[in-house]
Amino acid sequence: MTSTVLKSDPEADPPREPDDSQDGSSRLDRRAGAMVAALRRWLTDPVIARLVEVLALIPPLAIVVEVARSGKLQWLDYWYVLVRMTNPDGSFHPGGIFVPQNEHPLMIPSLLYWLDARLADGDNRVLGYLVIVIAAATVLMLRAALPKTLPPVVRAGLVVAASALVFSLQGLHMFVRSMSGAAWLTANLFVVAALVLANRRKWWAAWGMGLLATASYGTGFALWPALAVLAALHKERWRTRLIPLGIGVVLVGIWYYLKPTIWRGGTPANDVGSLLYTFLSIVGKMWTADNAGFAVIAGALILVVLAVLTTNKTAQAPGLRFWWALAVYGILACGMIATARVDFGADFGLSSRYSSLAVMVSIPLLVLMAAILYKGVRRNAQKIAITVVALGVVGFTLGLPTAALLRGQITEHPLEGIAIAAGYGDTLGPVIPKEDQLEPTLRALHAYPLNGRFSLGCGGPELGSRIDLDKTTALPQPGTRSPNQPSGLVESIEPRGEADLIVGWATGGIARGADQVRCTLVVDGGGKVVGAGVSRLVRSDVTARYWNTPPDVGFKAIGPVTDETRVVVVYTSGAMRWLPAQVSDTGDK
Repeated sequence: MTSTVLKSDPEADPPREPDDSQDGSSRLDRRAGAMVAALRRWLTDPVIARLVEVLALIPPLAIVVEVARSGKLQWLDYWYVLVRMTNPDGSFHPGGIFVPQNEHPLMIPSLLYWLDARLADGDNRVLGYLVIVIAAATVLMLRAALPKTLPPVVRAGLVVAASALVFSLQGLHMFVRSMSGAAWLTANLFVVAALVLANRRKWWAAWGMGLLATASYGTGFALWPALAVLAALHKERWRTRLIPLGIGVVLVGIWYYLKPTIWRGGTPANDVGSLLYTFLSIVGKMWTADNAGFAVIAGALILVVLAVLTTNKTAQAPGLRFWWALAVYGILACGMIATARVDFGADFGLSSRYSSLAVMVSIPLLVLMAAILYKGVRRNAQKIAITVVALGVVGFTLGLPTAALLRGQITEHPLEGIAIAAGYGDTLGPVIPKEDQLEPTLRALHAYPLNGRFSLGCGGPELGSRIDLDKTTALPQPGTRSPNQPSGLVESIEPRGEADLIVGWATGGIARGADQVRCTLVVDGGGKVVGAGVSRLVRSDVTARYWNTPPDVGFKAIGPVTDETRVVVVYTSGAMRWLPAQVSDTGDK
């Protein structure tokens, strides 16, 4: 037997050192995987979720700031309700709560209005803070209804989104005009409470809450079909399903008997297209700044998605029944408002107060979608949370144009207080009750602005006081160039019966540190302050013509105008300059 010896080939590669690059890659992969796992544990940790929920405090705090600068004077319906709720001696008149306001039952809000006038001088801001508490309680109830099958971080994200939408700038009207939020948001609070109780099968308590919701606002009528739907989802006995429908029919009958037979609206729109347009724009209002057409598209998309989700097995889970019932309430309430307000114009569905109903449709959709996405891909919990928070932020910020409009209205609103305090209330038309009705009510209640706490904010002169006209100087007109010195003009004088509405503008000039306007007075020939106005109104048309002029140079004043009347402009320095109560044709002289 022979053996063969294999010699090594000198041309062959030399022996190599052991290659540990693959081991290094494996170590890097393991580290990356560990970091991802740690991140996921961090994002799903209950403590972290609580920290995320802290973000839900930001929207209500932003609204607190808005309410604080919204002014003390109340608005519109508040005055009419207050008159019928008050006896001549200032005591509470219970019969007044049964009179609908603008076709709506307003029993509980009427009591809140009267208590605000009696205990808080009728302060719009105090009632506004109460509305914030009511909205916050609604968010907390929605939080309690979130399905426990969702991880903490997703529930936290949904709480932040719910807070952002409930306190959205879209619905700023509800808070800065607190009389509105005291009705709409109080009704929503009782609706959510009723559905929470019904979801726990506490039907008698739920029906009791339903009565409170209906006593708060007309949108509460939509709760009763939603309760019936929830009973059907729980497969309750037919009696439990039919009782809420029967209660709803009885309440609608009582309302129909009590409501006034007065046509409210604009040009009648009897076509189905107008109705659908208004309905869909209300449903989708949260997702547009000021475009009704986009709101219609968003509203239709929301309804389509909800319809598709009814066939999804995850969406049919018992833990989501509450959210389906809430969505039913929101959709029916939007339909009610659309039916009642279709005659007010194509874009009326974008009214700020209607966002409180759009929210009741959008929040359930977010919860349902989050539950479905988490069921499909559980590892994406943190992504779902980030997405719903982002949607809440979008819904909050899209209301900026609405907020800007409301802030402008707030700036002019004190003119109504001046008119009431000066005894010219009838010059304002239907925005407040007749003077012989409102004035005795406010005096009996010692409510603002007839309780001795009203002030023009001029640093001295008040209604009825006198100023020395010899110590005032004439205010020249601006001419054609940007004014270097104090100047101004009266642009229009509109007779309003016992007083006139005077519109104009005035400035201290464009120089750095120029004296700026503090307030505007209407003074008779003897120097008596017989009227006043609001100043620092934004006038973009003036700044477009006179470059570098401050934007807030406008004023509106109310007072009786005669040949001797002067419009006195008070500057921050205390200087007083006057304009004749006459319209300047061009201001170029």
